[in-house]
Amino acid sequence: MALQLQKVSAGERINLSKDHSELKKIKIGLSWDVKEGVTADLDASLVVLAENEKMLSEDSILFYNSPKNPQGKPILYNGALEHSGDEKTGAADGDDETITIDLTKIPPDVKIMLAVITIYGVGQSSPVTFGRVKNAMVKLYNAETNEALYQFDLTEDASRGTSVEMARIYTKDGQWRFTALGDVLGTAPNGLEDIINKYKK
Repeated sequence: MALQLQKVSAGERINLSKDHSELKKIKIGLSWDVKEGVTADLDASLVVLAENEKMLSEDSILFYNSPKNPQGKPILYNGALEHSGDEKTGAADGDDETITIDLTKIPPDVKIMLAVITIYGVGQSSPVTFGRVKNAMVKLYNAETNEALYQFDLTEDASRGTSVEMARIYTKDGQWRFTALGDVLGTAPNGLEDIINKYKK
């Protein structure tokens, strides 16, 4: 019997290990639409943090330009984390970019994984913010069944930013948990710069 998709609000916390004890692999699907007349490239990334909420190393971020597996997919930790690749237009059906996480293969020093969306204005003289984007959302799936479990829609509160923390996946007391965020992280023309500056060692 299929589970009903549950919509969550910013700040809502889910204990994945308790509510879905069968989960071994999860998939984060991020999607968006760019408003008419705007040329922008949005990217989904996963920032990997230690217990002190800092990146484990300067390479502790999974994004479209990470090292790739033989299938051409960006990966980290020998494929424990896998990115679907760069979607430049936001015109794809369903999720624009996805990140798959094998919870059974995550190194023990990884305590937090932040799913973020950044925006870069292609050929624009000033930063393009999320105010020029609509229908931005994150979904969390059971990656083995491709069943969507949770959905979080980004609100207009993020309209001034160029990078937004969408969701946090973290381990506490040996259990994996999920928190919807929707927090504006920065306003730099290239949103990825603000992410790295905040979380680098």
